Order: sequence, then structure tokens, then C-alpha cells
Amino acid sequence: MESNLKRCIPILLLSIFAVCILTACAPAGGQDVAVTTLIYANLTKNNVDRAAVNLFNSTHADVQIEVRDYLDEDGVSGQERLMAEMAAGKIPDIIDLGRGYSSFCLLPYQVLARKGYLEDLWPYIENDPDLGREGVLEAPLKAAEVDGGLYVLFDEVYINTLTGAESIVGNRMSWTLAELREAFASMPEDSTILPYHYRKLDAFVYIMSMSLDSYVDWENGQCSFDCEDFREALQFVNGFPDEVPHTEEELSGELLDRMRLGKQMLWAYPIYSVMDTQLISALIADGGPVSFVGYPTTDGSVGSSFYPIRKLAMSSACQDKEAAWEFLRQMILPKYDREQMREGEGPRWIPMNREDYDNVKRVAQSNGLYVNENR
Repeated sequence: MESNLKRCIPILLLSIFAVCILTACAPAGGQDVAVTTLIYANLTKNNVDRAAVNLFNSTHADVQIEVRDYLDEDGVSGQERLMAEMAAGKIPDIIDLGRGYSSFCLLPYQVLARKGYLEDLWPYIENDPDLGREGVLEAPLKAAEVDGGLYVLFDEVYINTLTGAESIVGNRMSWTLAELREAFASMPEDSTILPYHYRKLDAFVYIMSMSLDSYVDWENGQCSFDCEDFREALQFVNGFPDEVPHTEEELSGELLDRMRLGKQMLWAYPIYSVMDTQLISALIADGGPVSFVGYPTTDGSVGSSFYPIRKLAMSSACQDKEAAWEFLRQMILPKYDREQMREGEGPRWIPMNREDYDNVKRVAQSNGLYVNENR
């Protein structure tokens, strides 16, 4: 009997200890805490900011974020599966719209927005005590609008454009194909418009992507390419080679020389940061003024575009929109100070937060770089 009691004492103590723990964790009144789980649908490998998710979960007892990967076994995005689930009414709370350099979104966010699947985020930004419209760079966000609403949020962007010396292409930020050819007529005989290693496919993709809305009726799902503008664009693209014998890396030195010597009209690389604008000016115009003319369009509208890096959306069916916004807003709150930026720890691309952007400019100016406010 005594030996049995001795064996039972540890078990009894453990049971009492467990009861104490459970009692201590229970809220007053003995009611369980209701936990809302927000589903974060992820479409891109290594895209989720796990640290941000973990921090949110550790500071919220009543709301937790669960990342649900929509990826195939080989890591390829499973957007079709997610779209099928959403059509069936299984809608996540936070949606990854993709990360990358080749496309704006993996999901047709404009279609989703117009069909009511996504939440307009402008009211959240405007009513946020730490943000407001004055706290963000409006231009990239407005470029992502659908019928005046903002249905996607991103923290950094780069700019896909074409840049030329103002003395050659003029002081402009857009042009038509005819205006491009007119500017090129002043170049030396053996000059090229774009890097001479550009293939037909490269030129076609960039030029057509900027004029796509001229040929596609998104609302009715129709497209038409039987027009003079499209034929003219094809004739222009046909002047580029099918293939090139060398890689861009092998030709990089020669390409720079051609720009310096005035043998190539346009610099065809994106603007990744504020500093890039000054470096490009030094490379192609001896420090003189440059114009970010962009790719030619059929109607002369802007042929440059913002490319967001990481893109998230909130669904209109979100279970707790205030909590979801509390998570999303971390993307566009200030993250850096000037001292960090001086030490090379600033944003890699152009930040959406106004304070971070202004600090980037101030650091550039303190380093002797002139930042043109109008560019």
C-alpha cells in the first residue's frame, strides 16, 4: 500500500500542477478565448515574411495567421487551385498576389477586384494614424488602382523604363513610335535605338506590354490586333535580330562604351533606386539631364511602369479586417533611418513609405548626388 502511494504521489502532483496551469491560463469567468484564424494564401516560394507572421501571432491571443501554401510539389505556383477554391466560396483572408520580376501579379487582381473579392485598402491607409495618403508614395499605388480603389499593397517597387539623354530624346516622359524614330534620325549612321543584343522577342514583349490596353477590351474579354498601330509596331520589332551570339554579361563593357560614345540612343535597364537616376545620368549623358521616356505607345501615353516586389491583398470576405490591416500595414510603415542607410542597410528598391523615401533622398544628397524632384 505504502509503495503504491509513493508511486501515485508524483502522478498526483503532476495532475495538480496541470490543473493549476490550466486555471491560470483560463480567462476570468472560466470561458475559453475565441481565436480567429486568418488564412494567408501563399502563391510564391520563399515569399512569406515569416518573421512578421510570427511576430503578429506572438502578440495576438485572439487572432492568429495561418499560412497556407498553394504551391505544387516542385514549388510552382498553384494559382488555378486557389482560384477554383475562391470560386467555390472558400476565400482566404489575406492573399499573396505574387513576387517576381516578369509580371505584376500571379492572380488577375483587376478581375478579382471588379467581382468584389478584394477589399479597397485606401480607406485603411487614409484612416491610419501613422500613415494617411501623405505617408506613402501615391504615384505607384495609384498606378495599381482599379476604378479608383486600391486592392493590392506592396512595400517597394522598381521602374521599368527607357532612358535617354535629354539632348537627343528631348524633355519628355512619354512618346509614340513616330516620335522615337524622329529622335533616332539625329543619331550617327551606325547607331542603334536599344542595345544591339536585344532580340525581336525582347523588343516585342516590352513594347507590346506597354500598349496592351490599346488592343484588349478587358471588360468584355475581347482583343483586336487588326489595326495600323499594331502593324507599325511589328515592323519596328522586325528590325531586331532573332538571336544574338553573346550574353549580356559578355557585352556589358561594349554596351557602356556605345552609350558613352553616343552610338546607342536609349538605356534599357530599370530604375531600381533613387541613386540609379544619378548613375544613369553619369553613364549616358556625362552628368547632364536625362529623360525617362519609357517605351513608345500607340497614343503617346506613359510607357513606363512600376513593378512591385511583394504584393498582398485583403479579401472582402476577411473574418477580421482590422486585424488583417494591422498585419498588412507593416509593409508600408517606416523601416529605416538615415544612419542605417548611410551604412548601406536601406531599402534595396524604391520604398513606398514616404519617410523612408525622403531619407533615401537626403542620404543621396549628402553624398553629393542631385535628386531631381520632377523625375
